[in-house]
Amino acid sequence: MKGAFIVSGEEDLYAQIERVLVAHGGTSGDNVAQVSSADGTLFTVYGGLGPEFEFDLNEEPEEIKGDVNDLPEFTTATSCWAECRSTEQFVEWVRTVAAARSQATWVLDGNGVLWSSAQLDPAHLTL
Repeated sequence: MKGAFIVSGEEDLYAQIERVLVAHGGTSGDNVAQVSSADGTLFTVYGGLGPEFEFDLNEEPEEIKGDVNDLPEFTTATSCWAECRSTEQFVEWVRTVAAARSQATWVLDGNGVLWSSAQLDPAHLTL
């Protein structure tokens, strides 16, 4: 499955994502929230990241796409792992979540590029 980290400076990031996905017809349970697009493509977010993800999250981003003034502090940032087979739908769901949140929403992709939700480009995002 293709995926990337959703990153924020807010501790309750997963709870915020969960509320948005459930409000859009999704389901949640056991720290996993999932919603289906009209064509049946799933967008899944995992709230409880284990220690195996620490290395990825502690590395400096290779590149930053967005306003550096809104960057989360990585030493205290909260992250969730999100998966989707469609990069376009991944971007659409992240933007839907970001629109419902008060703080900046970022995505750390598979190439180490940190994207603000406003700058996400499905043609260049690597899941």
